[in-house]
Amino acid sequence: MPVQGWKISPDGVQTVLTNVGTVAATLSGAVDGLPAKVETAVTATAGSPVIGDAIVGLFEHHTPTLEAIGNRISAATGGAAAATMWYVTGDGEMATQQQQAAATAADGAATFTLPPGAQQ
Repeated sequence: MPVQGWKISPDGVQTVLTNVGTVAATLSGAVDGLPAKVETAVTATAGSPVIGDAIVGLFEHHTPTLEAIGNRISAATGGAAAATMWYVTGDGEMATQQQQAAATAADGAATFTLPPGAQQ
């Protein structure tokens, strides 16, 4: 029995999570390819230390932001999936806990609790 006061469409959540996963995989591939692109850009400066250092500095400056974006996506999708599973089982308290875990997990790995027998 779904949690009273909540109106969640589990199929709709699954559709959104699938779409987010597809876009996140594209973003991840682009981010993963950045070090090689930075190296190519530095090489293309013809040995100019000022330009090379600026390119490396730009990449190093934005790396924490890119990592935080990935963490936020992972936390949001994991939390939404776990909360929805608990919603379907009728456990509003656990669904709320999963939402809260997602909200606080943006700075690192998130761990979510799934209902017994649930598959992610």
